[in-house]
Amino acid sequence: MKQKIDKLWIGALIGALIPLIIFIVLYFQQGIADSFFTFIGNLFQQRLLSAFLRIGLIGNLAIFLVAFNLHQDKLPKGILLSTIIYGMFIVYMYIW
Repeated sequence: MKQKIDKLWIGALIGALIPLIIFIVLYFQQGIADSFFTFIGNLFQQRLLSAFLRIGLIGNLAIFLVAFNLHQDKLPKGILLSTIIYGMFIVYMYIW
């Protein structure tokens, strides 16, 4: 089983999807009447999109730690790669 999921691209995919899933869960939890894309536009205009994405990166940390403690080699590297890319986007959003 270890060889099947211990791949860099699977870790990168997991690392890219976890913050998005958390972002969508937060949207539905808030019970907002606006459409999803209107919500994203409002967050972008109010400069809060990066804050919501930072919350989503906490999920990446949890998955990274689980994969690392299970002695996976490549899966945590892929998660870290996605987290770094998200981090660069968040810094860009914060500065801009």
